[in-house]
Amino acid sequence: MYMYITAGTYSYLKKLEEQHPSEKMMLMQNIRTVELWHETDKNTLFQSPRKYETIDTLGHFASEGFIACHYVPVRDENRPLFEYNFENKLSLIEKEEGLLAGRILRPLSSEVYIIMTMWQSERNYVRWEKSSTFTKFQIHHHLGNIFSNTPHTYTFTVSEEELEEDSFNPESS
Repeated sequence: MYMYITAGTYSYLKKLEEQHPSEKMMLMQNIRTVELWHETDKNTLFQSPRKYETIDTLGHFASEGFIACHYVPVRDENRPLFEYNFENKLSLIEKEEGLLAGRILRPLSSEVYIIMTMWQSERNYVRWEKSSTFTKFQIHHHLGNIFSNTPHTYTFTVSEEELEEDSFNPESS
């Protein structure tokens, strides 16, 4: 299975998603970007996507939820070690409250792996971050420095409506 990711405006990507209801797609957004993820074993519909192979999968995409994407840039020589340590890793969290889906994605055109988890709410994700199973996902604790750059996390919202900029600002009234 492959995952193809493209970015654009909410309205354009929403229309693209609606034009292909039989395809497995997920539209997600945050203050910085809007992305459409296309999971398929065929060719993608996107013109110039980021390309990944799915190496572990859990659950199904939902039309609403909270997404955490951990971007992990791994040196070429350390890719086998990283993949070995993440083999079947999603099975460790399958019973976490509020977890809807997870994917571990191998990059096909870069060095950045993505560990994506989808939750019913941000509250579920925050609870998991404080759990012992989350610690098992912190590879820098047990694999050493296998990175080509600093890993980072971005969060997204999956919603049927475009988020307004005010919704990201806790100071707004």
